[in-house]
Amino acid sequence: MTDLAFCEPNELSTAMHYDRDRSLHEIVHQQAQIAPRATALVFGDRSVTYGELDRLSDGLAARLEGFGVGRGDVIGLLLPRSLDTIICMLAILKAGGAYLPLDPAYPHEHLDYVLAECEPKVVFVDAASIEKISSASSERTNIVDANTLLLEVAVAPTAARPMVEIGGGDLAYVMFTSGSTGRPKGVAIPHRGISRIALDQNYHSLTRRDVVLHASTISFDASTWEIWCALLNGCALVIMPDVNFSVAGLCQVIRNYDVTSMLLTTGLFHLFADYSDRDLPSLRHVFFGGDVASAAHARRFLDRHPGCILTNAYGPTETTVLATAFTIPQGFSAPELPIGMAVAHTSIRILDETLRELPAGIEGQLAISGDGLAVGYFNRPELTEEKFVMVETRDGPQRCYLTGDLAIMGVDGMVAFKGRRDRQVKINGKRIELDEIEAALRRDSRLADAIVVCHTRSQSLKHVVAYLRPCETSTGKDPDLAGAVMATLRRTLPAHMIPNSALVLDSFPMTPGGKVDRSKLSLPPAEPEGSIREAPESQVEAVLVNLWREALGREEIALNRNFFDLGGTSLQLMRVHAGLEAHLRRGVDVVMLFKHPTIRELALFLNGKASDSLRSASAARRAALQRKTMSQFRRSSS
Repeated sequence: MTDLAFCEPNELSTAMHYDRDRSLHEIVHQQAQIAPRATALVFGDRSVTYGELDRLSDGLAARLEGFGVGRGDVIGLLLPRSLDTIICMLAILKAGGAYLPLDPAYPHEHLDYVLAECEPKVVFVDAASIEKISSASSERTNIVDANTLLLEVAVAPTAARPMVEIGGGDLAYVMFTSGSTGRPKGVAIPHRGISRIALDQNYHSLTRRDVVLHASTISFDASTWEIWCALLNGCALVIMPDVNFSVAGLCQVIRNYDVTSMLLTTGLFHLFADYSDRDLPSLRHVFFGGDVASAAHARRFLDRHPGCILTNAYGPTETTVLATAFTIPQGFSAPELPIGMAVAHTSIRILDETLRELPAGIEGQLAISGDGLAVGYFNRPELTEEKFVMVETRDGPQRCYLTGDLAIMGVDGMVAFKGRRDRQVKINGKRIELDEIEAALRRDSRLADAIVVCHTRSQSLKHVVAYLRPCETSTGKDPDLAGAVMATLRRTLPAHMIPNSALVLDSFPMTPGGKVDRSKLSLPPAEPEGSIREAPESQVEAVLVNLWREALGREEIALNRNFFDLGGTSLQLMRVHAGLEAHLRRGVDVVMLFKHPTIRELALFLNGKASDSLRSASAARRAALQRKTMSQFRRSSS
């Protein structure tokens, strides 16, 4: 356990109240005035108090003003989770700007597209991420090393922050998400959208004695909840290290820092419910969301942690993280979890096809209104007009976001999720538009067409498959066309959008109406022709085969196949890791599963041996493999 400095008891009652016209940084400044010595940020053995956070962000905001940053300007953050990143965020807001979170693990082409769309005046980088900025992007913007500049600010005389009038309706951040038109789209969120999920809320009761975990990448909107719910309520924010993410590691951080509240993606929550330690006494409230949740896992978690509150949260990026919440009671026995009732400062409606409000009990499209709504899509007025519409409701005209989700509302306001109206899917909390993947594939000159289908094997197992029809000129020229096309796609799309597998077809099945019959596009064979099928030679190999079968949803598992080549994701590998530790009853460094990505190699390692193939591999090849797999891991697990 690490001792964190909290405010005095008489300061606990000085809670912030929601004011839709106040900026985020003004509220954080007020927290610093109330309790300057209270811990604001913790990362490893480093910590920052609220007073230091306020001073450092003031000085950095003054530097940004020197770069010409003013009200409404966009500033890029090409940074991992860290103390510096949070200080930069706050400084950007104080300078009047809006931050643009960028994942350093994203491919160059994706980053170039986003930077060209937003044209940030400044992009903060660190030594590891600066190489991700292309020469074209660097010519258009100021590239600033965040750590170097903050070291200068730390020793400089205290600087007054810029006097920029910013209110609740001003832009706070732009976050890019998958787009059905074939390109990602930026969601522009105002200050009030964020403060409304943190203050005067009905789904949480955070106080200055809470310790909140920050485990998401900053380009994923779960991080919005983690960072700002903590700072606006005067809590300590504990930042999870960016590597070696595992259930055991997560439990260790919770114990080390007495974490009380955290938000997990649904997939990670399911894993946590299955394998987390029972001995986590500090944990008092866990939130999860991003996908349809398993009621069985909720019951399992509550049985394991009876003193902890558990809340299922729902909300699109366009409505600032969440719009509804359902706190699951002890003894909950229904087969499905509802997504809950509207959180404070938010209203929900169920609409028919003509956008008329439906009565309770009738299925329709879920629409959301209130202070959480985005300003719109950045530089996309036509898309904003399509998705953010005025609806005549029982309470009068309301600006609503049309979610595309189907739902039913009960007479008590409780909402049950019923699926999608379109081809959007959620995997590990990340929104994926299958149309965007198809559009990227169709830009490949080797293909005449491409179709992408998500096959749902179970509530937690979704398999995205790309079906590729080659051009006549490509037929027979590349025996590994699928592999070559997927390699190109990885340079274009983030890792969480890469299909689990690809299949080359001479033609697609068609409906009588002349459209592709997606229902007849079946899953590819579990193993390609020629795969070596061997029986396990040791108990460890047999255990690993069973763990891989469960994680991947496959019956046939070849001992010499790479986990990721079988369509495995990092979250699925985390499940293998947790199950392996439980079976062996000892810790296993999660990195070893990336270094030894086949059952045979991993079993040899665990048995104290080393495979000849791995022993003879060059150090450069091993390092490249580790960088690739760890990059995949960070992108899809956080």
